[in-house]
Amino acid sequence: MKNKENRQGAWGRRLPPGEAGRKIVHASMGLFALLLPFLTYAQAAACAVAAFLFNWQVLPRLLGHRFRTAREGSGDAGVLLYPLVVLALILMFRHRLELAAFGWGVLAFGDSLAGVVGQKWGKKPLPWNGRKTWEGLVGFLLGSVVGGSLLAVWYLTVKAPEAREGAFLLTGFVFWCAWGLVPCTLAAVLESLPHGLDDNVLPPMAVPVLGFLGSEGVPWVAASDLGLPVVVNTGCAVLALATRTLRPGGVAAAWVLGVTTWMAVGWQGFVLLLAFLLAGLGATFLGFGAKAQRGVAERRKGQRGAPEVLAKGGVLLALVLQGLGAKLMEGAVVSWAVAATLAAAWSDTWGSELGGLWGRKVFRLPDGREVPAGTPGGVSVAGLLASLVGATLAAGLGAVLRLVPLGPWVGFVALAAFLANLTESLLARWAAATHGGRNVAVTLVPLILLVAITGGRL
Repeated sequence: MKNKENRQGAWGRRLPPGEAGRKIVHASMGLFALLLPFLTYAQAAACAVAAFLFNWQVLPRLLGHRFRTAREGSGDAGVLLYPLVVLALILMFRHRLELAAFGWGVLAFGDSLAGVVGQKWGKKPLPWNGRKTWEGLVGFLLGSVVGGSLLAVWYLTVKAPEAREGAFLLTGFVFWCAWGLVPCTLAAVLESLPHGLDDNVLPPMAVPVLGFLGSEGVPWVAASDLGLPVVVNTGCAVLALATRTLRPGGVAAAWVLGVTTWMAVGWQGFVLLLAFLLAGLGATFLGFGAKAQRGVAERRKGQRGAPEVLAKGGVLLALVLQGLGAKLMEGAVVSWAVAATLAAAWSDTWGSELGGLWGRKVFRLPDGREVPAGTPGGVSVAGLLASLVGATLAAGLGAVLRLVPLGPWVGFVALAAFLANLTESLLARWAAATHGGRNVAVTLVPLILLVAITGGRL
């Protein structure tokens, strides 16, 4: 009996029922990255879309669920998000698929090893998240560095047969482990934060965020370029935590948005993002008591977490990450797209917050039928005016910062942002449109409208 207890102790705690199978499947999906050298980026993207459709429609019919386990918090979201994150990496690094392979390794092997090590041997909780441990964080770092480096070296070896000699393989592996250590450390921290998002979402994004995996061994983002954005955003994060204007997960998401926006479009994009955050927080806390009495105040005393921040900033994050990926090919993110996204978010926030404070008669579009305050999609004259003013201010500030061309283009950006807010109100009448989904739509619609209005000439 004693030997049995010792044997169990040596192998750690038992995983919850079904968890071992889930982790094995999660890690084994990373082996599909071995096909990347033999596919074009379009073919690889199509495979990721097919995997998403399979996990969404076919897998539940085969298993009755999508790999749920007895672990607390286990659900279907991760199985659906996994192929979408892979798709984002492939599109982002379509001209440098070895970077997509590295990010895929972070997703597949880092998360799997972190879960197994943390649940079986984790004893020392992290100071910022008591539900995760130092052992799990180290497991994530080890799995992501080794797994990502192996996949990247495999891709390059297949593409360059002359590098298949043993010395080249070993040197390449060591090089990728060294360059990958910094982004993988950030990925481990992102995975451990209490951000309220699925673990599959943020960690792989650390690869393009820091960009230390450079072309021909040279980092494409110098440490000096990275230093100021990190210092400024960290200072803002500390201030947000001290004043409790955002929850910890919201602070983490805002930090990532701030750093990536600065790196993609310069300090001007960061200033516009900061202005939107301050204007949004000011509108949220203005007259909060009166809005609470009417039942239209934000939940949790107005403190937004990661889901709320990324619902408004998810499209922006995708844009700036695409811009960071484009730097690998000496490209650039389109600055007006960043401005239009923030203008739409600004318009929506002021419309709901200031409209909830000063609006008296609430009605729904397009029929103008009066509805109770707080009804999803309900608007008021005051809210519509506040929405238009917010869109105009954001577009004007974008022009001052030279993110938006002067002339009629400023009006086009403001108009598209305002129309996106009206679209969000119309979407609220559709039962399947969630609040988070409408927030994503409100920042995506202006990009579509601007291309349509200007014929793609902006």
